[in-house]
Amino acid sequence: MPRRPWIGLLCFWPGLPQIWTGQEVFGLMLAGFFAATVNLAVAARWVWVEAFAPGWADFFAAAAILTWSVAFAYTSWWVWLCHPERHRQEINRLFQEAVEAYLQGKWNESRRRIERILALDDTDADALLQLGAIHVRTHQPEAARRAFRQCLEQDGGSKWRWEVERALAALDSPAS
Repeated sequence: MPRRPWIGLLCFWPGLPQIWTGQEVFGLMLAGFFAATVNLAVAARWVWVEAFAPGWADFFAAAAILTWSVAFAYTSWWVWLCHPERHRQEINRLFQEAVEAYLQGKWNESRRRIERILALDDTDADALLQLGAIHVRTHQPEAARRAFRQCLEQDGGSKWRWEVERALAALDSPAS
């Protein structure tokens, strides 16, 4: 199943889609808050009935429903409007233009297009590799190292491991 619909299915449990897409801290906070409100609602209604004043069970249930509704709405909005797959055609066009500008020696023009790609999909390993190459050409070794290391951290970065390791070795050699 493609990633975007799978994330859409995950939105029924708050926090899970965020964890799946790399927003671990936000996802854990959302999941923790939802789980806490659900547990408090269940405990106040059926387990520790005497421990809570009247009305608290309804408050916790409402908080759980509200948390679920907001998380579901946010995740649905993100999956259908902001997910990188929605912008795949524009990303491909921008990448082609960036490579053409790079080959013509128009480093800044290429960098701007790559940065636009990364604004749409910050996990694009191909764009990160290209950004690292641009930084090498423009004599920005620290920025190049950052881009290359970030490339290796992405799912698609393993296909570029050999090239990135060679580029990092070249940056670390005394001649550069």
